Amino acid sequence: MALTNQYLILNPSLKRIGTLTVDGATKFSNDSVKIQLADADTTSTAYDDDVNVGTKDSYTGTINLNAQSKKFDHQGQLDVLQGQPDSDKVVAGNNLAYYDELSNHWYVMHIYSVEESNTAAVKHVTTANFTNLCLFTLAHHYPIAMAESDTAIKVAFSSVFNDTGWTLKFNTTNAMTPHISIDGKTKASALLQTLLQAYNVEIDCYVEIDSQGNVQSKTCEVVDQLNVDKVYNEAIFGKNITSIKRTTVSTPITKLIAYGDNGNTMAAANDGKVYIVDDEANQKYNPDWQSGLYYEGVITANAIENAVGLKAWAEQMLQLFNHPRTYYEVNVASTFNPPLGATIRFKDDQITPALDASGRVIQRTVSFANPYGNTVGFGEYVTVPVVTPAWLAGYQSAISSALEKAKADASSVKPVALTPDGNNFTDITQTKRLILQAWEGNTNISSYIDSKGFIWHRYNPDGTIDTSYANVGYLVQAPYSVVGTFSGTIETDYIQDEPEIKLQTSSIRNLGSFSQNDSTLGITDSAQYMCQLSNNQYITSRASANNDVVFVLHDTNFKPISKMIISHGGHGASFSIEEVDGTIYIWYAIASSSKNEFVISRIPYLANITLDNDDKRITRLCAVNRYIRLSVDFKHGYVLCSYYNGKQDVLKLDDIKQGNYNVLYSINITNYGFDMNRQTYQSQSIDFPYVYFHSGNYNMKDPRMVYAVNVVHGGQEFASNYLLDMDLGLTDDVVEPETCNIIYSKTNQPELLVTFNCGSLERAFVIPIKERLPMIEEGGE
Repeated sequence: MALTNQYLILNPSLKRIGTLTVDGATKFSNDSVKIQLADADTTSTAYDDDVNVGTKDSYTGTINLNAQSKKFDHQGQLDVLQGQPDSDKVVAGNNLAYYDELSNHWYVMHIYSVEESNTAAVKHVTTANFTNLCLFTLAHHYPIAMAESDTAIKVAFSSVFNDTGWTLKFNTTNAMTPHISIDGKTKASALLQTLLQAYNVEIDCYVEIDSQGNVQSKTCEVVDQLNVDKVYNEAIFGKNITSIKRTTVSTPITKLIAYGDNGNTMAAANDGKVYIVDDEANQKYNPDWQSGLYYEGVITANAIENAVGLKAWAEQMLQLFNHPRTYYEVNVASTFNPPLGATIRFKDDQITPALDASGRVIQRTVSFANPYGNTVGFGEYVTVPVVTPAWLAGYQSAISSALEKAKADASSVKPVALTPDGNNFTDITQTKRLILQAWEGNTNISSYIDSKGFIWHRYNPDGTIDTSYANVGYLVQAPYSVVGTFSGTIETDYIQDEPEIKLQTSSIRNLGSFSQNDSTLGITDSAQYMCQLSNNQYITSRASANNDVVFVLHDTNFKPISKMIISHGGHGASFSIEEVDGTIYIWYAIASSSKNEFVISRIPYLANITLDNDDKRITRLCAVNRYIRLSVDFKHGYVLCSYYNGKQDVLKLDDIKQGNYNVLYSINITNYGFDMNRQTYQSQSIDFPYVYFHSGNYNMKDPRMVYAVNVVHGGQEFASNYLLDMDLGLTDDVVEPETCNIIYSKTNQPELLVTFNCGSLERAFVIPIKERLPMIEEGGE
């Protein structure tokens, strides 16, 4: 079979099921595959002793600080016109394989998302986004915890790659034994980047493919330097360089302020100063050096506590920033395409100043459909934090590291007491809420503390403890009779490894799917939200024309039975169901005749009826002066109101029935990693004290995330990606989260009912929720 200018389509089992070619039966276009061994951003820098730029920019040094910027990434995309023989196989979950002549290797790229669009000729095009299968596999693997120790490279990499299906091949003389630990909670994809930097090595992740196009083996090769033996004498502008871009960041840093763990400084080991300077560099680059001025910068190392260690680290880091740095991006002729890691000398005497430089190729972008668009990037590397690759960017919580610190040093956990009802009693029968939170640094770890670990004491006026009063729990009621000085403490022996609740992703149930359209009822709009009835039937809501909302009753197999329309009722983003003596009531924030007002209302479900939004059969309970999404927890008696700005208010159901908007608790989703500029909020639910919400746009541009927060103490329970942290078995091009609703099983266990708009179909799932068992005290049973 031909090797170049094509992609093999592989199913999830890595068996060949189709082919994409430039000019064959199933054509592709606009492909672009980028692979890199280090970051080359110009916003910050690292010293690189492999790069010698020009005659005046020679930097000397004996240590390779560049190791800190090592980062393996390999991703790309391509377009496929729909309606071709194999175009329907380019779906999320399948894979694409391509052959690289320069490395003499096959690479498998996992399709993690697809997008659909149409051209001016009304032709539908599928755009596939893909990443190296090894990275995708590691992103779904959590290596077993390993205590910190001096670790050889083979032991470290084997610990990360164990049980992934990828075979390690070591082609390295590395004898380093840095301190390496694995916490058991970090994805292997992030750990991999740490190892690349810690051991200053590079990798190549490729496969062996037989003559039929089926994958026979998967290999990750670890090397000291990729393609170190390949040297290209010259690349010359006008000959084999078609264009060149040189970016120089001209302002170096000559005074570096460093902070360590908990704001520690190097002062104790640096004559009381929290900074270090480079006077030689300052005199060279700063025209105001004689006035005692420096170019200042600040860095933070959260893992360094000791002042001596912090100073040593800062001295090393200063070498990364103490000189101007340059990065080059070069478009090359299709006949000149050096491999990743190769060393090149390149010239351009037309640019000012004249360019005569050499360096390793640290980034490479190739295209089979447009080989004239191939680019290579080389220059100085940069220091970057070890993070999940951009294609897997999502909410990365600080909870894990905060818990480790809390366990190691109990004194680092700070109790924070809240008195949301104030401190003044109006009569002797009144009680006040007291809320106790547990914080480690800037992270609320309350969800990981057993209720017995929140301890309350009362002090007498003489400073002694009142032994007649003792209470535990993050929420207590303080009566007038115990007025005095209260103290809340956190007993760190009650720190847990798991939050109060979590999703049981191993027990997901697929309820089925249903068509968005029904000609009998005249339904053509996608379902926004779903509630389950006691007889296992369902009601869904749909936004319709003229700002109408349509409620549809489905049987147990999702077949539509009837519908009810509320004219100008609003979007229908969420609602709740109350059943009383066989009558179904819909609780919903209905749009008012006033554009700026929505009213929490109780609406009887009336089959095949159209109601005006001010119909007298609608019980209007509580008005709100802005758009809200509504959820009601009838089991515990609470109402959740969600706002566009991320605010989530929790109120008593009885107060709402009286028309009173008295907020008991309130959180903002932006405090839990939710980015209002990147994510599309969809819906929410409440199962007091837990609030659930999720996100994800129809265009598949933002992560499909679901969150849970304890609204009382404000601690996060989880933040999970529907497509990456669990297996829903979905292969649809579009997976838009819609319903996020708590239901209860026959055994009275909470479950998360979720639905997804997958184009013409709506798919429904149930994810059980596991509640953490109370901790047994020592000596208990």
